[in-house]
Amino acid sequence: MNKLTRLKSILPVLLAAAIGPLAPAMAEPTAAVQALRDEIVATQYKSIINCEGCNLAGANFDGQFLRLAALQDSDMRGASFRGVDMTGVHFNRAKLDGANFAGANMAGAVLLGASLRGADLSDTRLDAVRVHDADFTGANLQRANLRMLEYVKNLTFADADARGANFRHAFLGRVDFTGTDLRGADFTRATGLKNEQLARACGDETTILPPDLTIPKCGDGS
Repeated sequence: MNKLTRLKSILPVLLAAAIGPLAPAMAEPTAAVQALRDEIVATQYKSIINCEGCNLAGANFDGQFLRLAALQDSDMRGASFRGVDMTGVHFNRAKLDGANFAGANMAGAVLLGASLRGADLSDTRLDAVRVHDADFTGANLQRANLRMLEYVKNLTFADADARGANFRHAFLGRVDFTGTDLRGADFTRATGLKNEQLARACGDETTILPPDLTIPKCGDGS
């Protein structure tokens, strides 16, 4: 029995143990969560991970390899993915609130309906991700690479810290920037962006905007 088959065979048992009161953000992972995490790590270089609907709240995947992983509908609140290669990962409808993705590569990820409230995405590659209905409220997006965003309907960056973020060539129509700190952000050749959206955010003289757009300056205490 190969490791992928073994992983699939034990998932029902592990999930039965893991289901119950969902772990709060940043809580220590349960024994079942840790066991499932260990199985995924053991399989990561041998097959594409398929763990839809899994409870991995608080699990630590720092430095691992989760390219193209299928993690739809999973609870990964408070989990850590620092420096992880997650190119093309599927996080549709996943709960990722408070998770740490600092320095991760999520280029081409699918985040339709995902919740990343309060997540740390600083220095994270998010170029060409699909983020329809995704919620980044209060997230740390400092220096994040958000070039060429796609499928942004109902996307919110409300109250996010996006200082130094790269939005070059992104389509940003209908994106909610209410309360977003955009100091130093780069919107070169971004499309769909309107002054009405920017009026609810703030930036400074280092914020690079497309022609004819303006943004209020952040207050001295920002």
